[in-house]
Amino acid sequence: METSESDHTSLSPIYSKISMLISASAMGHVGLLVSFFETKYPVYTIVLLRGIFGTLFLTIFLLKTKSLNFKTIKEYFKLHLVALIIMGIVNPLIIFFYFVNITISGYSLAAFLLYTGGIFFILFLFITKEEKVSKINLLSFILATVGVAIIMEFWRGTVEYLGIIYGILSGLTLGILIFYKKKVYNKRDRNDLPKVANLDIFLAWWPSLFIVVMFLPLGAVDLLKFDFIDLIFSLILGLFPTAIAFVLYNVGVKNDKGGNIVILSYIEPIVATIWSVVLLQSISIFTIIGGSLIILANIIAQKYPK
Repeated sequence: METSESDHTSLSPIYSKISMLISASAMGHVGLLVSFFETKYPVYTIVLLRGIFGTLFLTIFLLKTKSLNFKTIKEYFKLHLVALIIMGIVNPLIIFFYFVNITISGYSLAAFLLYTGGIFFILFLFITKEEKVSKINLLSFILATVGVAIIMEFWRGTVEYLGIIYGILSGLTLGILIFYKKKVYNKRDRNDLPKVANLDIFLAWWPSLFIVVMFLPLGAVDLLKFDFIDLIFSLILGLFPTAIAFVLYNVGVKNDKGGNIVILSYIEPIVATIWSVVLLQSISIFTIIGGSLIILANIIAQKYPK
């Protein structure tokens, strides 16, 4: 995981877009792993397992890049204390709300609702004027929102409203996390701060560490049931859709301009839907329509970036 902190204006947009697509594709497999674990463990223990093994791999990445040292961490806290505290608090909540919703609504719908986080992110950018949001990007996220609404089939009486609540909460907290990551990157860029360490990895490692801290008291006893098969699946969960995906996501956020790269993260629920069709052999016409709108929103955002 040899990425390095750099002035994000000099980073190739293509590189960031590819990173975001790979990240979203990897995270689209989370639902499969949650489905495996939910027959044995409660949701909070599954969250804990993702936190433990994700943090383990991210720690290895930091050590490999010689970025886990007191001087570096002190510098980050001095410059970004508020943002780091907020990211640490909301990250465990994102995963908790998301995993609970997977157990209620299934991983396809849960993933779509999670990615209303991009919409909240755009709203935060617009309200705070942290970055200029183009009309094209606003249109793209409106289309994506409509896509999500259609997939929810909110007009039907059979909708799991508790699942919708958890889903929107997962999206809201994700939007907060992305926004404060973007504030960190923008602050370093505006102040021409030195390239002291691998910020992309650190901004994945620090929030993941809070997952362990917040959920270890709840899930520690369940770890006594842990076996070899659980270890294999936990290693997969911690490496691909967590550690690698989180770092690549940050690479995308770093070069995002008003949501034009973050919107690519909507590929995750597309991947989740594909797995839902393959494994459960069922799909709704509304899922197809809503997913098509989300794809169209991405095409518009990428084809007309200005």
